Amino acid sequence: MHSYNTTDYSLNALEIIAELHGISINPEEIRHKFNFNGNRLDITSWLLAAKSIELKAKLVSKDIERLKYIYLPALIWRDDGKHLILTKINKDADKYLIYDLENRKTRILEKETFEEIYQGKVIVITSRLSLNGNLAKFDFTWFIPAIIKYRKIFFEVLVVSFFLQFFLLVSPLFFQVIMDKVLVHRGFSTLNVITIALTLVIVFEVILTGVRSYIFAHTTSRIDVELGSKLFRHLLSLPISYFENRRAGDTVARIRELEKVRDFLTGQALTTVLDLFFSFVLLSVMWYYSPKLTLVVILSLPCYVIWSMIISPILRNRLDDKFVRNADNHSFLVESVTAINTIKAMALSPQMTNNWDKQLAAYVYSSFRVTVLATIGQQGIQLIQKVVMVINLWLDR
Repeated sequence: MHSYNTTDYSLNALEIIAELHGISINPEEIRHKFNFNGNRLDITSWLLAAKSIELKAKLVSKDIERLKYIYLPALIWRDDGKHLILTKINKDADKYLIYDLENRKTRILEKETFEEIYQGKVIVITSRLSLNGNLAKFDFTWFIPAIIKYRKIFFEVLVVSFFLQFFLLVSPLFFQVIMDKVLVHRGFSTLNVITIALTLVIVFEVILTGVRSYIFAHTTSRIDVELGSKLFRHLLSLPISYFENRRAGDTVARIRELEKVRDFLTGQALTTVLDLFFSFVLLSVMWYYSPKLTLVVILSLPCYVIWSMIISPILRNRLDDKFVRNADNHSFLVESVTAINTIKAMALSPQMTNNWDKQLAAYVYSSFRVTVLATIGQQGIQLIQKVVMVINLWLDR
């Protein structure tokens, strides 16, 4: 039984939601600890109270169309204190099953009615201790154990990659010796030695590159198998409510991103670490040849950082929009194929085709915006590089 408080619906909501997650609370104790304004729990107090009873709660702003993708039950927050508990959404009929805290009863609302009372604020809640809360957690931490398991192999790949980078640095030095010693002094014996050494370096580089590629591909394949198997078991363990509140295409689209995330962590992330370390080696060599020109390069680094800070947030938002639209298209396609008998029986092909054309056009436009911005970012980087090159040529006159 709930110790119902007729004035503080937020406290009542916390008690009900806690009970749904199998957690028993003392409302008066919560009020005493977190009711800072003396009237009712505000958003900050409510989130702190939820955290204190091992609930993981987060306030988000969602369009009404995106509510069908959040974890339910959730708390619809209203500024007047007349909050609602959203328990289920019928995506086909656009109906919302809510618990009205003011009238203490369950209601089914049409979309138009729900839009009138929804103010764009919703608190998503999962349990830290319950099974559902643990299963809902799926983030970068899933990849860490697999990477740690093969850390020795990745370290070996990094070492091999470092030597390959070093070989790339050695080749220009060989050509410098050829220009300074062989062509100027016609030292053909020196040329023979350099040719043999350069040949050995090339052969060694080819062998190391092949070995590195084989080891890296073999290791990442093993990681893909482990993560894919773990993800599928995780998917089958999720509660039915997870699938009822999400489209099948959205789930499939996110599963397909698994390999991309793994590829980033084991590919670009490792390359970034290697490049960062080797950049100090290159700067040291450059400083040996010309401190003045090296300073020009170092002073240009903030320009790259500033340009990246300008482009990255915009690009990230556009990539998010592109992913969402791609997921919408994939979901629409999967659901259309699954319900093809219904579509044909009800002669819905023209409407479905029209919806598909609109969604496809929106995705293509979103993809085009990403490409345009990425091109602007790349050209900006190249512009900085060319300006630095021109300055170095002018200073080295």
